[in-house]
Formats: sequence, C-alpha cells, structure tokens
Amino acid sequence: MEAQPVDPAALGLLMFRAHQLARSKANRAARPAGIELQHAGVLTAVQAGPVRSQRELGAAIGIDKSTLVRIVDDLERRHLLERRRAPNDRRAYEIVITEEGERRLREANELFRGAMLELLDVLDPGEQHRLHGLLARFVAQDREGRDA
Repeated sequence: MEAQPVDPAALGLLMFRAHQLARSKANRAARPAGIELQHAGVLTAVQAGPVRSQRELGAAIGIDKSTLVRIVDDLERRHLLERRRAPNDRRAYEIVITEEGERRLREANELFRGAMLELLDVLDPGEQHRLHGLLARFVAQDREGRDA
C-alpha cells in the first residue's frame, strides 16, 4: 500500500511546534548556565571557526544583522565574547570568545544534552537515528541553496 501524501501545512506546523518544544526545554534546562540556545549558537560558531566579523558570523549561522548585534552586545556585556580590532583592518572588529564564555558554553551544552535526551526518550535508538538523518538531509538543502 502506497503512503498517502502529507499535508505540507500540517507538517510545517508540526515542525514549528517541535522546534518550540525543544527550544523551550533546552532554554529552561540551561538557565543555571545563563545561556540560551541563541547564545550557544553564536558562541559555538565563534569558538569553532576562524575569528569572524559580525557580518561573516551572521551569514555563517543564518541570523539577521539586527538580531546578531543584539545577541553579541548581550554576550559582550556578560563578558562571554569580546569585540577586538582586527589586526589587518583597524576599521573592523573580530569577535572572540572569552574563557568565561567557553566555560559557560561547556556547562550549557551539558544541560542542553540532558534536555534533548529527555525529549528523545519517546523514540527508540533506531528512530532517533532516522530522525537525525532526515533532519540533517532536510537542513542540508539550505547549505546547497547558499552554495548555488
């Protein structure tokens, strides 16, 4: 028997609800570290890659300029990131994670991990792997669209 087509609107709403659930659970869990997912995304990107300008950072993680400025300002105020003059261009700034930022990110990542394990507990390990594969394939189209 052939599978019936999925209602795209219903699937979109379900994906949105899944995102809300995961984000809410992760943010509540990481409250002791003082870092939300949006903070962790910026800190992780800065930590993982070569030092980036705000423009490059925003493009790399898909955050618009005004939202990124607000997040970076917040992280800088809390001494988790620093803006430093770029050595090759004194008009530009690099964004650098601080030692405190690295420590708090590690703490938050452990808390995020625990929250996601709780959410994923409704799926057996095979279903978790399938979900991961499907989501990875789904979001990969964004990269392919940018590379084209």
